[in-house]
Order: sequence, then C-alpha cells, then structure tokens
Amino acid sequence: MNVKIQSDALKASMQANFSASRKSGDSGFQAALEKAKKPSAAQELEEYMSKSSTERMVDMILKGMGLTREDLATKSPQEQAAIMQKVSQILKQKMEEATAKLNGGTPAL
Repeated sequence: MNVKIQSDALKASMQANFSASRKSGDSGFQAALEKAKKPSAAQELEEYMSKSSTERMVDMILKGMGLTREDLATKSPQEQAAIMQKVSQILKQKMEEATAKLNGGTPAL
C-alpha cells in the first residue's frame, strides 16, 4: 500500500482548520468565563470526539511543542505561520513513518 502525501494539501487543510477555529473563537469576557469553567470528563470527551483526526494530531503536536491552539492564537501571523509550518513537517514525517510501517518498512515513493 503506497500513500503519497501531498504536503501542500495537508498544509492548506491544517490552516483552514485553524482559521475556522480561530474565527469562531474567543471574545474577551466570554473567553474568560469559559476558561473559568472546568469541563466535565464527558464534555472533554465530546469535544475531543468532535474534532477531525487531523485536528487531534495537530493538537498533539502542538502539545509536544508546549503550545495550545489558544497560545497559537495569541502569536503574530508570522509566528503562527512558522509554527504551523513546523507542525506540518512533523505531521508529514509521522504519516510517512506510519506508511512505511504499513509497507513492512519500505518507504513510500
């Protein structure tokens, strides 16, 4: 099974997901109120399950970098672009590793 990763399409998808989540996002007082509430385990699970697999992977990579989507939203557009480029590279690498594992250790061409 060979899977060719289209990094431009992957990057565009991740940026679209981030932009959509940012546009729907936080407005001052409402954001502070939401952060003050501690979500229940059921709410956390529901939020997690509502995310796409790409969003989940991006969140995991950001967490590994010591960031959250909220942290990312506070960065300048240039910093956001640089961080998302790094996330894209890591995601591509992980997908290539998974593909190689599925192919019995043979990297996809």
